[in-house]
Amino acid sequence: MMMDFNIPGDDNELRAALNDVNLPTLLVVMAQFSDDGRWLSDRFRPEPIQVPDGSIFPDDTGNYSSEIATEIRAGAFELIRTLRDAGGTMPPTPDVKKMRQLMEFSTAEPLEDEFCAMLLEETNFVNRDNTWKPKLEKLTRGAAGENFSVIVVGAGMSGICTGIKLSEAGIDYTILEKNAAVGGTWYENSYPDCGVDTPNHFYSYSFERNANWSGYFSKRDELHGYFERCTDQFGIRDNIQLNSDVQKMQFDAGSQTWRVTVNRQDGSTDTLTANAVISAVGQLNRPVIPAFDGLETFEGESFHSARWQHDVSLKGKRVAVIGTGCSAVQLVPKTAEMASHLTVFQRSPHWISPNKDYYRAVETGLKWALNHIPLYAEFHRARMIFGFMDRSWPAVPSDPAWDHKDRAMSEVNDMLRESLTEYISEQLGDQQELMKKCVPEFPVFGKRLIIDNNWYQHMTREDVSLVDEPIARFHPKGIETADGEVHEFDVIVFATGFNSNRFLWPMDVVGKSNVSLDDRWGEYPQAYKGMLVPDYPNLFCLYGPNTNIVHGGSIIYNTECQVHYVMQCLGLMLEQRGKLLEIPQEATDEYNEEVQKLSKNLAWGHPGVESWYKNSDGKVVNNSPFSNLEYWSRTHDAEPDTYRMD
Repeated sequence: MMMDFNIPGDDNELRAALNDVNLPTLLVVMAQFSDDGRWLSDRFRPEPIQVPDGSIFPDDTGNYSSEIATEIRAGAFELIRTLRDAGGTMPPTPDVKKMRQLMEFSTAEPLEDEFCAMLLEETNFVNRDNTWKPKLEKLTRGAAGENFSVIVVGAGMSGICTGIKLSEAGIDYTILEKNAAVGGTWYENSYPDCGVDTPNHFYSYSFERNANWSGYFSKRDELHGYFERCTDQFGIRDNIQLNSDVQKMQFDAGSQTWRVTVNRQDGSTDTLTANAVISAVGQLNRPVIPAFDGLETFEGESFHSARWQHDVSLKGKRVAVIGTGCSAVQLVPKTAEMASHLTVFQRSPHWISPNKDYYRAVETGLKWALNHIPLYAEFHRARMIFGFMDRSWPAVPSDPAWDHKDRAMSEVNDMLRESLTEYISEQLGDQQELMKKCVPEFPVFGKRLIIDNNWYQHMTREDVSLVDEPIARFHPKGIETADGEVHEFDVIVFATGFNSNRFLWPMDVVGKSNVSLDDRWGEYPQAYKGMLVPDYPNLFCLYGPNTNIVHGGSIIYNTECQVHYVMQCLGLMLEQRGKLLEIPQEATDEYNEEVQKLSKNLAWGHPGVESWYKNSDGKVVNNSPFSNLEYWSRTHDAEPDTYRMD
């Protein structure tokens, strides 16, 4: 990263920015640009990040005294002003050893070399694409790349990322998107207060950071706008066919290609052919409404949260929300403020965590620093990854010596449980009956930990009811629960999740042996590293079986790991002039045996957890059993000797 830079602005802008930045991050930047070793001395070492502390963003002051904070800002002002006025050149890109030194200082904790190697890629100090890009660029310019093409299904976050990397490699591709716009989940979901529960500065592509997020956890419109901008900025829009719903994908053994059947908006049907297909359809895009008895008799308005009907007013209405998962928690407060009365139907409670930064706006000075102070954005992202990615992983596995596995996985997990229970008690006050409904029985991280958006405070409102009696049936005027009580409503919102265990459904994907993938998988979908399936050569699944993350991290991080891996596989195919790449059954079986063995001893594999993570046999089919760092390591390099290539 050797490059010149230009720092704009005057002294007042610089001083204002330095008042808003994270001081431990600032010190690392100063150490990179200065030969003054004192900035990494014990005098300026911050306190370790505490988890949980109600925030993933540790105190921006580093818990320094006002005297030391003033000294840091004064030193930074002089250094950056000199760089601004005199100009300069970026310091050498840190290697693993240097990155470890800097980040161990910033986090005040020991770090592994592997973690720091990952950080170098996630901050874009090191271009991860260099492991495949030079080879692919050479191959696509030669005979190997002639007539080689790829079809990508889906133009959400994963599909856009894939299109960008295919473009950079010079590979011919088409993206087929069923919707009228790109963005995937951020196009489809528009319910009140819909937003991300991963901090924005991490929930973005490593190669295209956004320095201008309005909030630390931004909302749907801003997120959708980011992916729209990426689509245009990287020039992939012309390769996207909207309103194109893939019905069937069938492998043709004779031509060794995939034939993809597409329904168009005008009712016509096309068949496209490609050497490889990359599924980027995600896991959570096909809404599910349970088959409640009498559902069709309800005379009011009803819809799924993922298909929000904005023409239906909730103002002054009796509203029901069925479900208490992530979407329900997000939409309930705004819905409660509109409705005359809101009733929330709960099958089981979720663990909900405080986070004082959930509605925090990004400070003007921080935006300026991210845009203009050299290296600040890189180290800001690195520190955020440290704080949010795998910090909670020690609470996830089962401790064999722990004696209370009915409620917790380990002593660490139990301490987290006590902390969250205390928080719930603080929020609900003396409402003991409500307390009983809100404290889960399963271990923390058995299901995704949800961020509190004032959910508990809204549960205490007189015009909000939380019902945990099972739903017995629907009536024309409302819902009857198992205790015989009938609740009348004008509007019912189903926050009841998605058809998540039937990956790639409802597409009919037919492989080499003329077997439908949906039939092959049944209730137990399996894929090598979540991406490759035996008997379905040249098919790559993004966000496939056992790739969902629960304990923390960013799904964009996960996607980039997978796309990086797939691009290497495409390189191997091109070396073989577009022939087959298939994962053997033996390798897949071995991998999935490991997945299930590990999953049994993790929080979401706990026998007390009932969730969409599992199939009817209790096998975990959605979640990854690996830390984010481990998954990065396992997907970093393709394995030519593992695949069958014909």
